[in-house]
Amino acid sequence: MFVHPRGTAGHAAARLMARTGTGLANDAIKLLDLDPHANVLEIGFGPGVALQRLLEAVPDGHVAGVDPSAVMHQHARERNTAAVKEGRLELHRSTAADLPVSVGTMDAVLAIDNLHFWPSIPAGLSEIRRVLRPGGIFVCAFSPPSGGPPPHLAALLASQGYETTTAGIKTRQGRLFQVRVPRASTAA
Repeated sequence: MFVHPRGTAGHAAARLMARTGTGLANDAIKLLDLDPHANVLEIGFGPGVALQRLLEAVPDGHVAGVDPSAVMHQHARERNTAAVKEGRLELHRSTAADLPVSVGTMDAVLAIDNLHFWPSIPAGLSEIRRVLRPGGIFVCAFSPPSGGPPPHLAALLASQGYETTTAGIKTRQGRLFQVRVPRASTAA
């Protein structure tokens, strides 16, 4: 119901995520520390709650999102109709392992409650690193109901060339990890 929402159960999951996901989304977006002109990508955007907050945080920037679920696209598009029409928000049916984004074009990437469900976490992390500019930030967040982060996440991030800046911050909403692509690096 939550990994790849579809059908009636998927719509119910979208409504539940929209009601319960705001706090963790707000915590994660604060950790991104976004410039108003930033280009930001959200992976697994669900019903579009964090996309809505990202659009508010980057009024002069651009937001893109990827999610494989048609149900979540419907909910996110309905929630953010004006931004889609204005061209400030692009939604793509894709996954973390196949980001439809050019090399080094994103200032920040966000993933809330989904990294631990990716079929290949290393492939997704490699793609994120490819699309982030040098010095770009990746934040992944996990709520307790989602099962929390995968074991040894900090080590996995380091093995993919990320510099850990904040590992495993605990908030009332969940746990957050913030990493950065080294400034002197080129995309892997």
